[in-house]
Amino acid sequence: MPVSFHLCQPGRGASCGACCGLYNFRDHSRAALTERLAEQTARLRAVPKEAGAYRAAARELTESRREAPLFPAVRVCPLLGFIDAEQRQVGCLGHPKVTGGVDLRDCGVYRASICETFTCPSFGWLDDAQARLVQAACPDWYLYGLVITDVEFVRGCLRLIERELGGPARPEAMVARPAVLDAVRRLFALKETAADRSPYAAVFGRFTPDTEGEPVSRTINYARLGVRSAPEDDVVLCLGYVSDDANRLIAARERVRLHVRAVTRALMD
Repeated sequence: MPVSFHLCQPGRGASCGACCGLYNFRDHSRAALTERLAEQTARLRAVPKEAGAYRAAARELTESRREAPLFPAVRVCPLLGFIDAEQRQVGCLGHPKVTGGVDLRDCGVYRASICETFTCPSFGWLDDAQARLVQAACPDWYLYGLVITDVEFVRGCLRLIERELGGPARPEAMVARPAVLDAVRRLFALKETAADRSPYAAVFGRFTPDTEGEPVSRTINYARLGVRSAPEDDVVLCLGYVSDDANRLIAARERVRLHVRAVTRALMD
């Protein structure tokens, strides 16, 4: 069943700014992005809600960035910020629901008409139950955005759970059971917590930038490493591991496997 709710602002703690270029920096750690969003929020809240002031502030924010975008082709919008006082929800600071009625989205890097109609691939590639599982397991702007936009990661995790169970894994059943949902949350949270990666690893699904900044899919050279493929490898690649060492690859697989088994144990209890 196709996704029946809005993935960008689904509520219950989840929100996403990935299409606005939120993660498009080499250092896209939680701390770095929180600082950037807070800076953009403070700057735009201090200017009048009119196009000239917003456009000037947006230009200033773009020119003052300390780091260039990781993928130049992916635009980074300076209008993205925290739309709540507690810094728990990301969204467009130029949206009329945020400004009090004035539509200032044209002051960013996209036209308002594009923002209004755009849907990311996850709307069509995830089904409703899968998307609701991500929403429930990741009630947090940073992790939710990383997971909901990485379809192969979500599908790969569910395939591993089904393989371990020896039967279908029903996302709606996982959402309904708190212990299972906690285990799923820890599995999905590997996007943020997985060890032995560079803190600046480009965690954009299976992609990393080449010398020209274009996206290139990660692969594993099994022959060079002297190992065979494993069921966990799709998820390992989505987590951003650069598999240049057999022992590191095996350790990454085991880390994923342990979290998958925690989910299946909770399902079988």
